[in-house]
Amino acid sequence: MSRGTRRRVAVACLLGSLLWSQPAWGQYPSSGPYRVATAEHIVLHDAARQTDIPLKIYYPDAGGRFPIIVFSHGALASKDAYSGLGKYWASFGFVSIHPSHADSMADSGFRGTLRQAISDPRAWENRPRDISFILDSLTRIASLAPQLAGKLDLGHIGVAGHSFGAFTAAVIGGTTVQLPGRPGPQSFADRRVAAVVLLSPQGEGCLGLTAGSWDDLRLPMLLMYGSRDFGPFGQPPAWRNEAFVKAPPGDKYDVELEGATHMRFAGSVAAVAAPPDPLFQCVTLETLAFWNAYLKHDPDARKYLTQGLKDCSAGAGRFAAK
Repeated sequence: MSRGTRRRVAVACLLGSLLWSQPAWGQYPSSGPYRVATAEHIVLHDAARQTDIPLKIYYPDAGGRFPIIVFSHGALASKDAYSGLGKYWASFGFVSIHPSHADSMADSGFRGTLRQAISDPRAWENRPRDISFILDSLTRIASLAPQLAGKLDLGHIGVAGHSFGAFTAAVIGGTTVQLPGRPGPQSFADRRVAAVVLLSPQGEGCLGLTAGSWDDLRLPMLLMYGSRDFGPFGQPPAWRNEAFVKAPPGDKYDVELEGATHMRFAGSVAAVAAPPDPLFQCVTLETLAFWNAYLKHDPDARKYLTQGLKDCSAGAGRFAAK
């Protein structure tokens, strides 16, 4: 992305933010009003599947009940990745729970390749089961981390993910999967989830996804991908947009960021760039507006999604809603 394009992206995001009055930002907000604390060394054990799920949790260090976001990492990553997103959301009043799945090289001892991780049908099923088990265990989590007591708003839950994690969030939201040897598409939807964010998801022909996989993805959804965000087996970037194109209309938002590659959404570029990466700033700003609209039912954030979000994204790429 050229220097001029980067400047236009930053200006567009700033102008978009001014349309959203909660909070009323005069510049890109690097963090929200809450001090962020972290709960670590939490491990849930699912006896039925004989599996452990390590957790890292970012939360506002303040009194009150806060909506919950469960974030699913990409293949081979872990609960310690994507801290930029977790901290940002927590600073604006969300509890962000980050599990490590069985394909985590750091926490689960997985030693396979990326191709092996995403091609394993057991993972297509077990990843969403991990999320549902976490939701089953929210009361236990609060007992394992007493600092979270009273902070978890069990009535307002969102799930997000990047790459393989976006697949996980989509399946929890109602996307169906064709598992080998199973008759018909399988659903792992969890009705406790109110909204999903998909960062660089997959399209048809991968991970058991078929042309009809998104027919029942009816939850509010924000999907983001990049113009240089190619699929794992050479698919064009537009392939990542199929969940938006094929899901039923209603509270669906779609953003293609010009120049963004696959890992831009993880925040790794933002961690070393000076000044901060404007594309990742748009990711944090847009996801925050979406969570405020659908987990906090903030009318200003909802207005931003239908007006300001388009203004913010216009400088960086293509925007659509249905």
